[in-house]
Amino acid sequence: MRDCGQCGHELEPFFDSTCEPPVAWLCQGCGSVTLEEDLRALSPSARSELATLQAFIAPVPGSGRAPREPQPALGRAQARARAILEGVRALPVDIERIAVQYGYPVSERPLPPDERGTIARDGDYTVIVINQNRTGITDAERRWIIAEELGHAVLEHSTLVASTAPGHRLTIPEPRRRVEEREAKRFAAEVLMPEEKIRGRFAELAPRIHQALGLRQRQGETDEVVAALARMFAVSPAAMRTRLEELDLIG
Repeated sequence: MRDCGQCGHELEPFFDSTCEPPVAWLCQGCGSVTLEEDLRALSPSARSELATLQAFIAPVPGSGRAPREPQPALGRAQARARAILEGVRALPVDIERIAVQYGYPVSERPLPPDERGTIARDGDYTVIVINQNRTGITDAERRWIIAEELGHAVLEHSTLVASTAPGHRLTIPEPRRRVEEREAKRFAAEVLMPEEKIRGRFAELAPRIHQALGLRQRQGETDEVVAALARMFAVSPAAMRTRLEELDLIG
């Protein structure tokens, strides 16, 4: 995880896509935003959301930064994921089985084209829905969708409240939605790539990186380690690289 160079607070990643590395890092301490890519390279929706979020966390002149929406601590997501994983030893984590155990079976049904998954009612049950019309969803992406939606459910986010009110569409303020999305992503990362297990497996593979000669070989070995860990934890290489960077295991 990165810290803000201006105030020292922990930075939070902003994603254009959950399958890609962060495109920006935000600091709720001082309101700064650090871009990883040219703003013009982001999708229109990501640019709009980033601008909204930047305005949300920006300091209010003369009065300090007044909170506009309750902001759940991201540590809550990590703690909840760790509690759920107590007693789980096998890798990769069977996220679909865990979802069922916690009362959120997984279903596939048509959803709007821009949705990969959601939480919805199915009779008397609340289920995690994956968009069956989305083509090309890999097993790793499917697992991430389930983990992220499970995060919304167990953290009792607004999306869960909306799903339990048939016929009523709940309008979720954009700043709150973005905060909840980030918290659900943090939950998904911890439940699919538990920090303790990641550190342990990385320690076994890290010597090949440290023993590499030259920058090119070191980068190649790092890529191989990322790919090996991604296969081990059944996530995408991009998700694994982001996780390793968050844990300061690779630069």
